[in-house]
Amino acid sequence: MRIAYFSPLPPKHTGIATYSRHLAQALSAHAQIEFFDPQPGETGALDYAARPELLLSLHWYDALLYHFGNNPRHHLDMYRAFLLRPGVVVLHDIILYYLMAGLGRGGLLQEFLFNYGPLRVGEFFELERDCQNGDVLRYRQPQRYPLVKRILTVASGIIVHSETSARLVRSQGARCPVHVVPLLAYPPMLEPGAPTTRAQCRSELGIEPDELIIGCFGYNGPTKRLPIVFEAVARLRERLPCRVLVVGEADALNRDIAASGIVDRVIRAGFVDDERFGALLRSIDILANLRFPSMGETSATLIQALACGIPSLVSNDAWFAELPDEAVRKIGVGPNEAAEVAAALLELGLDPARRAVIAEAGRAYVAEHCAPAAVARRYAEILAETARLEQIRRRRLGLEGLAQALPPAVPLGQASPTGALTQAAKSQADGPRSGLADERGAPLADDR
Repeated sequence: MRIAYFSPLPPKHTGIATYSRHLAQALSAHAQIEFFDPQPGETGALDYAARPELLLSLHWYDALLYHFGNNPRHHLDMYRAFLLRPGVVVLHDIILYYLMAGLGRGGLLQEFLFNYGPLRVGEFFELERDCQNGDVLRYRQPQRYPLVKRILTVASGIIVHSETSARLVRSQGARCPVHVVPLLAYPPMLEPGAPTTRAQCRSELGIEPDELIIGCFGYNGPTKRLPIVFEAVARLRERLPCRVLVVGEADALNRDIAASGIVDRVIRAGFVDDERFGALLRSIDILANLRFPSMGETSATLIQALACGIPSLVSNDAWFAELPDEAVRKIGVGPNEAAEVAAALLELGLDPARRAVIAEAGRAYVAEHCAPAAVARRYAEILAETARLEQIRRRRLGLEGLAQALPPAVPLGQASPTGALTQAAKSQADGPRSGLADERGAPLADDR
C-alpha cells in the first residue's frame, strides 16, 4: 500500500510533527510512505506549496492521510490540498476555528456560512466585535464555532483519538466512517529512564534531589489552566515545599507568575527540542495536565508521562474523563478547581506510595491501549479498507482508467522512498524532535 502522508514534520514547532514521526516509523511496516509538507527542510518530504503540480500525482497513491490540527501556520496549505483531493483525516483537534481564521476575514466568513448558514451571519459580526483589534485570530471562544463541517462533508474517513471526540464529530454531521484510534506512546518513553540522567537534569535546573517538582509541559495557552496551578502551589507554600517547572512557550507567563506570588518557585525552561523535552519530563514528580475548555483534543504529553510512570493531574472533562480513575488524578472544572488541585498536590506530594500506585496504573493503561505497533496496525487497516471502497467507487464512476492514464508528477518513491523522516527515525529513535510549542500569541494549539 502506498500512502501520501500530509503532516507537519520535525523540526516544526508542533506536537503533531513529533506524533507523525513516530506513527510513520511504526506504519512503515505496513506501507510505503511518501511525505508531503511545505518547507520540508531536511526531511525529504514533497513541498506541494512550492510545487503544486505534485498534487496531480495523488491519484497514484492507494491512500491519502491528512493530519489536521488547529494552527493555520502548519495546516492551512494542507487544508487547501485536502479540498483538492480529499482523503482520510486525523483530527487532532475537533475545534478548528483558528485554522479557518487563518484564511482571513473573507475566508472565515465563507466557512462560517457553509457551517451555519446565512441566517446566522449576524453572529459572525458579533464574533468580529469580540476579537481584539478586530483580529479574528484573537477570538477567545473558539469552542462556539468548531467549523469542521466542510472537512466532515468531503473526507473519506475520520480518525480521532477518543470516544468523546467521535461523539462530537458525529454530532457535527460526519458523512463518512468515524474511527477511534488511541494516541501512540513514543518508543523512547516506553524504555526505562536512566537515574543518572534524571539526577543530572535536575541538577542542571538547580533542583535538590528531594525537592518535589510539578511539571507543566507544552504550549501553555489559556485552556491549560496554568494560573490555577500557580494558585494551588501558592496555597501550599507553608505545607508542601515544591516548585513548578514550565516547559514550552506560554501566553502572559510572566504576568501569571507575578500575580500568583510564587516567582521564587517557578522554573522556566522555554521551548526545547524533543530529546530535552523527554529528559525534562522524566525529571518531574507530578505532571499538571489540566485542560478546559476542551477543543476536542487528546494529550500526547500525558500519554508519554503515563508511559514513563509519572502520576498526573487532569481535568475531569472530555477525553481526560474517559481515562481510568486509577491511572490519573482527576480535577473538577468548577469554582473549586484551585482548591482541588492544591488538595491533590498535597495528597500526592506527601505520599510517595500513592504516587507509585497511580504511576503503575498509568503504565498499564498505555501498555494496553497505546503500543505503537497496535496503533499503526489499526491505521493500516482503516487506510486499506478506505482504499478498497474508493477503488470500487472509481470503477463505478468509470474513473479508474482515466487515473492510470495520468503520469505522476514525480516518479513514485524517488522523493522519499519510504519517507526520509521514517528512515531517520528508524536509525535514530532518540534523535531531535519537535518539542511542544504550538502557538504564537493565540491559542492555536496542535496539542500532544
